Order: sequence, then structure tokens, then C-alpha cells
Amino acid sequence: MEMAAYLTPAAREVMALVSQKVHIVENGSACHQYEIFGFFSATRRELTVCSRRIVGFGSPDRDINETLMHESVHVAQACRGDFRYLRAFGVKSSAMPLSAAKAADLRKVLAFDSRLAQIDREAFYMENKPGLVAYVVRKYCF
Repeated sequence: MEMAAYLTPAAREVMALVSQKVHIVENGSACHQYEIFGFFSATRRELTVCSRRIVGFGSPDRDINETLMHESVHVAQACRGDFRYLRAFGVKSSAMPLSAAKAADLRKVLAFDSRLAQIDREAFYMENKPGLVAYVVRKYCF
């Protein structure tokens, strides 16, 4: 795994938890179909990190970790929805302030599918908080 070289100890811990519930794929088919850094399919139970794209276009030390955390939040949301759908945790948007860059990223997601507002706001808010991600994964998946 190319991404393993970039993971922080906290991200490795989250990856170990998540890999007990879903299959983690690096540079899977979604990476070739869309211009994305990561993707999660609840029905396939598959988390994808597009490490080649991140290394080529992003900041790997930051973006690989944040992508894994972001998609891991979706895993916890899928656990909450019994892997039939992603179910938001129900945190008020006002309690999850986003930086200008993360707000812009959320707007891109919403332009694709506006139904993802709460789900992706939670993921963008938590993606740089690995302790919180580990907490929600443990809470909803175990």
C-alpha cells in the first residue's frame, strides 16, 4: 500500500478499526471514474483512497490522512445505517464550523448531490480529528 507510508499513528489506528468492518482499496475503480481523493460504498462495504491522485495533485502527508479519516466517518455513518445507507450522527451544523477550504469542498460535493449536506459536513468537520473519528467508528461499528 502506497498510502501506508504517509499515515500517522492515529490514522493507522483508525484504519485498523475500519478494516475490521469494510474492505480498504487503494486506487480502485472509483479513482479512475471521478476526480476524487476518496470514496466509500456502503452497499459494497468498500472504502477507497486514491493515493496516486493525492500524490500527484495534493499534499500526501495531509491529504491521505484526511481522506482516510473522511471516508472512515462515512463507514461509521454506514454502521449507524446498518450498511443500507449513510445515516448522519445528527450533530447541528452550527456545532461543526468548517474552514473556508473545507466549506468550498463541501459546496463541490453538494453541487454533485445536495442530499449529502449533513453527511458530508460531518465528514469534513471530523477529517482532521482522528481521535473523534476513532470514537464514532467504535461507537457505531462495535
